[in-house]
Amino acid sequence: MNVDRTLYRGGDRLLRLSIALAALGAFGLTIGAFVNRQQLFYAYLTAYAFAVSIAGGALIFLMIGHAMNAGWPVVVRRLTETIVASLPLLALLFVPLLFGLHTLYPWTRPETLGEEGMRSVLAKRAYLNVPFFVIRAAIYLAVWVAIGTLLRRWSLARDADPRIDTGARMRALSAGALPAVAITFSFASFDWLMSLTPTWFSTMYPVYWFAGGFVAALALLVLLTFEAQAGGWLPEISLSHYYALGRMLLAFVIFWAYAAYFQFFLIWIANRPDEVTFFADRARGPWLTLSVVLIVAQFVAPFFILLGYRIKHRPPQLAAVAAWILAAHYLDVHWLVMPAVRPRAPFHWLDLAALLAVGGACTAFSATRLRGRPIVPLHDPELPRALRYESR
Repeated sequence: MNVDRTLYRGGDRLLRLSIALAALGAFGLTIGAFVNRQQLFYAYLTAYAFAVSIAGGALIFLMIGHAMNAGWPVVVRRLTETIVASLPLLALLFVPLLFGLHTLYPWTRPETLGEEGMRSVLAKRAYLNVPFFVIRAAIYLAVWVAIGTLLRRWSLARDADPRIDTGARMRALSAGALPAVAITFSFASFDWLMSLTPTWFSTMYPVYWFAGGFVAALALLVLLTFEAQAGGWLPEISLSHYYALGRMLLAFVIFWAYAAYFQFFLIWIANRPDEVTFFADRARGPWLTLSVVLIVAQFVAPFFILLGYRIKHRPPQLAAVAAWILAAHYLDVHWLVMPAVRPRAPFHWLDLAALLAVGGACTAFSATRLRGRPIVPLHDPELPRALRYESR
C-alpha cells in the first residue's frame, strides 16, 4: 500500500462548510442568550449530549476492537479514531453548560419542586450538588479524553515508525479501561440527562443512552467509510466490510429497542407514581406523536430495511440508512431532554442553532486532526488480514 496515497489530504470543502455552519450556529446561540436563556441551555444540552454519545460510542467500539484483537475493524480504525478525536473539544464545549446549571437542573432549586419533590431532592443532596457535579463531569471527560488520546497516539506512532510495536499497550489499556468507561458513561447519563427530572430514576437509563450512542457511532462510521471510499481514499475496502458494519448496525438497532422496551415495560408493570412521570410527560400532546415517530424511525424502519441481505452489500443504500439512524438518534436525545421544559412545543429554532454549533465545531476539529495522517493504520500487522476479510 502506497503511504503517500493513504495520507488524507482531502476534506477542504467539508472543513469550510463545517466551520461556516458552526459560526452560523454560534451566532444563533448568541442571539438566543438574549432572547430565551432557558431554551438556549436546553437546546445546547441536547446537541452536546447527542455529540458526546456518538464520540463515546466510537470510543467503546475502538476499545472493543483492540481488546478482542479483532481483524476487520482495523480497516476503519483510523476513521473511528477520528470520531474519538473530537473528545478534547467536547470537554471544552462542556464549559458553557456550567453557566446554565441553575437553569437546566431543578435539583439546584429544590424549592420549585413542591413539598414532596423538595424532600426527595434534599435527601440526595450529598450527590446532587453543584461542586460535586462539576468534579464528576471533569472526571468523566478526563477519563474519556485520556484513553482516546493514548489509543490514537499509539496508533499513529506505529504509522510513523513500523519498528514501534504498540499493539500490546493498546490491547491492555482497552481491556483494562473498558469498565471505567462504562461506569463513567453510566454516571454521566445520570448526571447530565436523568437528573433533569430529579425525582425520577431508572437503572436502564444508562444502557438506553449507551445503546443509542453506539448505534449512532456505527452509523457515522458507515457514512465516513462511504465518503472516504467515494473520494478515493479507501479503495481497498470491500463489500464484506460494509456487510460487517451493516450487521452491527442491525444488531445494535435491536439492542436499543430492547433497552427502550424493557425500561418502559418494567416501569409500566410496577405502576408506581414516582416512576411513571417520565413516560407520562412523553405520552401527551405532540410528545406522544414524537414518541411514535421515534419508535418507527429508530427501530421499525431500520430493522426491516437492514434485515435484508442485499442492502448490506450496497454501500450507497447502507449509507442512506446510516444517515437516517443518525438523524433518529438526535430525535431520541431530543426526546430525552426537551419534555422537561417544552410540554407543548417539541421544537425551537435554537435546537438547530445548537446542533450546527456543536456538530459543525466537532466536524471541523476532527477533520483537521485527520489531515496529513494515513487513513488506515499502515503498519498494523493485522491490516493485510483485515483487507482480505470476507463475509457472506
